[in-house]
Amino acid sequence: MAIVLNKPSIEKYAFQVFNRKFKAGKFGSQRYGQAFYDYFKLHKLVDQESLKNLYAKDEVQARNLVKEIFKIH
Repeated sequence: MAIVLNKPSIEKYAFQVFNRKFKAGKFGSQRYGQAFYDYFKLHKLVDQESLKNLYAKDEVQARNLVKEIFKIH
């Protein structure tokens, strides 16, 4: 596991809202990683390499990767 010193941050409330919407099926057939990527507009990040293809991950893999990449506060 790579350690990221300056993790991008996501507000805890926004993360909770996203998770509620995902659980409620608001993202149609999108995988968790794909929905997360789109919802938080991660295409705007310059360092796409650090996202490690988050958009392609299933729910378990994506949730673990989100915890590794982002600081949720």
